[in-house]
Amino acid sequence: TYFADGGGQGNALFGTLANGAILRSPRNVHFFFSSTERDEAARATRAQGLADQLEMAFDAIGAEEADRTFWRERFHFVTDAAAEIDGSPGEYLTEYLRFAATPEANVDLGERGVAGMMYPFIFAIDREQEWDSGDDLSPSVGQRPTFTMGQYFPRFYNYRWALEHRLASETGVTVVPLLDHETTTGRVFTRTVTLPAAATMEAFDTLEMDIEIDCRERNMFACSEWDRIASVSLCVDGEACTERREITRWITPYWRRGRQHYVIDASPFLGLLREGGEQTFFVELGPEWERATEWVAHVALRMKTVGSTPRAVGAVRAFTGGTFDANYNMREPFAFTVPAGATRVELVTILSGHGQTAVDNCAEWCDHRHTFSVGGTPLPTISHASAAFTRESLIGSPRGCGAMADRGVIPGQGGNWAPTRAYWCPGMAVDAIRTDITALVTPGVETTLGYQGAFQAIEPRGGDIALSTYVVWYE
Repeated sequence: TYFADGGGQGNALFGTLANGAILRSPRNVHFFFSSTERDEAARATRAQGLADQLEMAFDAIGAEEADRTFWRERFHFVTDAAAEIDGSPGEYLTEYLRFAATPEANVDLGERGVAGMMYPFIFAIDREQEWDSGDDLSPSVGQRPTFTMGQYFPRFYNYRWALEHRLASETGVTVVPLLDHETTTGRVFTRTVTLPAAATMEAFDTLEMDIEIDCRERNMFACSEWDRIASVSLCVDGEACTERREITRWITPYWRRGRQHYVIDASPFLGLLREGGEQTFFVELGPEWERATEWVAHVALRMKTVGSTPRAVGAVRAFTGGTFDANYNMREPFAFTVPAGATRVELVTILSGHGQTAVDNCAEWCDHRHTFSVGGTPLPTISHASAAFTRESLIGSPRGCGAMADRGVIPGQGGNWAPTRAYWCPGMAVDAIRTDITALVTPGVETTLGYQGAFQAIEPRGGDIALSTYVVWYE
């Protein structure tokens, strides 16, 4: 939607269609463009200008005639006044603007002042026919909104639709909630639950962590504003929970209303849960000291038997991370012995870099690499590229995290959300990196695991490495 009083951002935004980037969208999307201008002729002129830009976009990407015909039917340039459009779109916009003009719409950010609501340049209806506020078309702080970012919304909606339909269609799944759609301003929870008995747990070969977080505030600035580490850990010592083993990690988004949903494969960590029964988990939705904002949170274990994968029957944590400085690699090798009968052994690592040094922005933005060795034999170095990120999402790529929308990154965040970090993106799961080390391990015989971290190929440079590395065995 174009706003004539949008502080210059409307004019800038509505001049960005011609670069053609939005044409990289999935083909099951429709885009509607409207204006709040009161003058009918002005609206018609703006609509025609956008239609002309679309033709320029086709030329910019060298579109074939069939593609031009297809997309012309998917771009709709509306000449009615935006707030007067019949039906729910006009009603949605009218209600948004009405509330935005009230004192209740403002959010007190303390020393940073009071934040009003942003212009609703974008809002959407997803595949479940639910409204999404869209929030922001800016890729980073200080950058103007651009239609380039519009391509990531349908990617995210397709991701979420496929995920939720997959979950709804599955049978034979044992679900154990840790947070069951709770409305909360809390961030840290210790929850004791009862898992199935050991005989039942023995059959499971798949464990997933189902995480759904919904910020239902009307002003995006009332949602949490930072990209924080969130995780679920097993409490080794029960309800005291002074010793924990991380089994799932994700990163919270910047200032974003609406619903995030991730289902993270945690199957290797069935090796920690085989005894079943009463178990205590530590759930951290972000740091406890963070500014309190309200979420509706759902976190649950999903356990099932697929039958086509080996069953993790044991796991031991070998290494954790820490400050990425000259002392980082001052650690002894880890000795372990997998039991006789193990048919597969894996190294499983949950890894992300955080903090920003003055020169090279380590370890959030820099190219740090991690090398393990088994019995003195080095394994392939873990790098950002080996962590399943695409070429489009190399570290620092200005749209790399946007490109991960089809893996769960929620678009429309505030802040520097679109550029790629080291091994992670704001608003996305941090997937475990699994390496088969079976050939280097003899069951029943002690083996050593070594580990070194480096900035590119030299010494650590600063920041922090959040790392949990396990040896997991299967049968």
